[in-house]
Amino acid sequence: MTASTSMSVFHQWLLAAPAGKASACAIMLHCDDSLPCTHLIRDIADYLNEYDDDGDGRWLPATPDLVEKIARDENHRRLLGMSRIGTGHAGDPQAGYRETLTGLNQRGHVVFRSPGVSYEEPDLANTFHAGVGLPHEIPGECHLILNSALMDHKCIAHIIGDVFLEWFHCETHRSTPIHEIR
Repeated sequence: MTASTSMSVFHQWLLAAPAGKASACAIMLHCDDSLPCTHLIRDIADYLNEYDDDGDGRWLPATPDLVEKIARDENHRRLLGMSRIGTGHAGDPQAGYRETLTGLNQRGHVVFRSPGVSYEEPDLANTFHAGVGLPHEIPGECHLILNSALMDHKCIAHIIGDVFLEWFHCETHRSTPIHEIR
């Protein structure tokens, strides 16, 4: 997917009605560096666009390149209801990236990669955390961790999508704050 194609997907996603507060959801991937996480992000979004009936085909694969592009573009930030670039983040180059993840998450139906360091994780409500890689190399807490060394990589997106849908339709997570589920 080229940069212009991913921006087109972003704009189509923006035109769809935003998810309601109760149904806003996202999937954050925690991947080790040995995996092609960008492909996995796209594969999970594609899978959910096909099998998540409630999602109406509006799952956005927010690849790191797309998130960076949105974070740097004031017009795209404004479309997400975010502040101007550079306001209040002196000395923290990742703050804009994390803020963009939060803006995307609040709209819902988005799959993206974790910034990588658990203490820098944005606090995102109603987000399913999936770890992929060697379990001891996955930073942060996850609802699901898949050891990629023990499985066919073609299955990973489907497993994450299916477990996410089970999690999402479980009433327990809707009435319990995310930090209590972990």
